[in-house]
Amino acid sequence: MDYVGYVDEVTRFRVAGWVADRDDWNKSLRVDIIVGGRGRDVVNADIFRAKLDELAPEATGRYAFNVHFPNPLSMYEQQEVLVRVTGSSFYLTQDQPAIDAIMPDPAVSVLRPIAPVLLTTMGRTGSTAVMASLAQHPNIVVAGTRPFEIELGCYYAYALRTHVANADHEKSLATDMITAGENNYQIGFNPYFRKGHGQVFKNPTVLDHFMTNRLPARLANAFREIILDYYEEVARDQAMDYPIFFAEKTLPERDSRLGIRYMFPKTKEVLLVRDLRDVVCSARSSNGSAFDRVMEATKSAARNLQIIDAAKDRSVMLLKYEDFVLDNASTVSRLFGFLGLAPIVSDQDGMTALFATHATSATPAASIGRWKKDLTAEQRNRCEVFNPFLDQFGYEI
Repeated sequence: MDYVGYVDEVTRFRVAGWVADRDDWNKSLRVDIIVGGRGRDVVNADIFRAKLDELAPEATGRYAFNVHFPNPLSMYEQQEVLVRVTGSSFYLTQDQPAIDAIMPDPAVSVLRPIAPVLLTTMGRTGSTAVMASLAQHPNIVVAGTRPFEIELGCYYAYALRTHVANADHEKSLATDMITAGENNYQIGFNPYFRKGHGQVFKNPTVLDHFMTNRLPARLANAFREIILDYYEEVARDQAMDYPIFFAEKTLPERDSRLGIRYMFPKTKEVLLVRDLRDVVCSARSSNGSAFDRVMEATKSAARNLQIIDAAKDRSVMLLKYEDFVLDNASTVSRLFGFLGLAPIVSDQDGMTALFATHATSATPAASIGRWKKDLTAEQRNRCEVFNPFLDQFGYEI
């Protein structure tokens, strides 16, 4: 076997290239996509590409591959992407195996004396009640009404990811489609941020540096100012005298959380958790979802919450739903202490009214441990998959 091949392009969204066996031009090969030293995918290199059929008289030209990652690689960490012929030790030649992480630019990142309180959780964990408590504080501005689901931070985090992505004319925007009618309501990756267009610069590394340093920092600064302007208007509309924080919910998704933290380095994050067995019961009562569907969604979010907690970041506070319900006064006091704010007396009548319209159990106390009577024996057994989460956060198993 005499392999030859090249990786033409590596981005956070895809990897493309070609490979052939000079001892057998009629055969298409399979390749392993390796990210960070771990196998990510195995694909066929059998796409026809012009010119590759001219490599040898018997060449078929079906040697190319083009793989889009189901979940884009994080732009907040350096990513090493390698391609290897399956079952061999041959790695395809590539100019740039590592994709640099985006970096703050001190010349661009001007911080304002205001930051988000990020309530990171999954559904049916009491997040609306916690947001209502945050909204009662005179130094925290919350947009909208219950269930408090204005999430500008999440929106602009994904806008940031889109605008710093490498061009992808196949899956996203092409240069000749910018003004097309079909794009009147959407915008894709910048079609000029691709390897070929890097030839604009005498130094071919300039574009890469621009895309991982100045561009994300400039965009983050602009998006941060937009978000802060919005919340300043909300605070003015609510007649707030001194807003220090704004508060939003977010799911424990990597790019949402890290994008918000990139835009707001002084983010304070509250990690809200609840006994997952009660989460399953509440979700099924709330929307009638099938048990299997709720289990899958809960498992996925739970893994992300565990990862966040395991990092032991001092800017993250763990808050348990059960503590919020059973010992509300001291839990809310601890929450405001974490934020460096003065404690307040909660509006308990308002919280009671909120529970009456949003909850799926008779009383707040009845929502704790409801799984013991709501789940069948078989369902309780299946919930044992949650045991690592329950153990990590100190729940009864």
